[in-house]
Amino acid sequence: MTKRFAKKLVGPTCGSAWAGVRTKPRSSAALRGSGSLRLALCSRVLAVWLFCLVASVQARTITLKPEALEAFATLAEHAPRNGWAAQQVDTSLYLSNPPITSASTSYLLRYSFDQIPKGQRITHAEWVIPASGAAACTVHVWRVTAEWGIGACHQYRMTWPKRLEWSVAGARGKSVDRATNPTGSGKFTPATPQLTINVTQDVELWHSGASPNRGWLLTFDAASTILVSPTHTGRQQWQLRITYEPE
Repeated sequence: MTKRFAKKLVGPTCGSAWAGVRTKPRSSAALRGSGSLRLALCSRVLAVWLFCLVASVQARTITLKPEALEAFATLAEHAPRNGWAAQQVDTSLYLSNPPITSASTSYLLRYSFDQIPKGQRITHAEWVIPASGAAACTVHVWRVTAEWGIGACHQYRMTWPKRLEWSVAGARGKSVDRATNPTGSGKFTPATPQLTINVTQDVELWHSGASPNRGWLLTFDAASTILVSPTHTGRQQWQLRITYEPE
């Protein structure tokens, strides 16, 4: 029987030589098996690609701007019965804007989520909080658990239709007025005048109905950072970006 050889020339850098390599014809069964393997691999790659394509088409991101803010209040120790005293000018004069951070002042905010259709689940949510003048200041975002409303201030969580106090003034009662742990935290610095806080879990709780939407409480560890007003609709805005997809 004649032996079949394939000859390969090795380049001059490796020396001149001929190497004989025996080749063996592949059987038709082996060829069919190899073709089936390639077809199965291509099918899997195509299925993964189609899944990713469908998921990306179905997912949608919306941005809630100040127009979606349905309630806002200031809780200030220096004006315990005043719900809009963001800063104190003198002993008898307060301003509602711009809000300034302080360890003795916090802010309540609640958004409407009517723009999210029913039958959707939240996959990601982030809250963008801008400052117009930032000093070093840590911000904590807390999910509020106590109902609050008209007349909310440092002392009261509402004054109408009935007067109800916070369990601890300033909504500081953990697990009663607010969640036990903050949803997220961030730090303003002169080099970081805007924070982005992940609030996915809270938004999913509210949208799914697992917990009533009572908004967030912002607390601070230092003074002197000037926040952009949450109701400001200019170039710098508070934004709540939410991504959702069908359940």
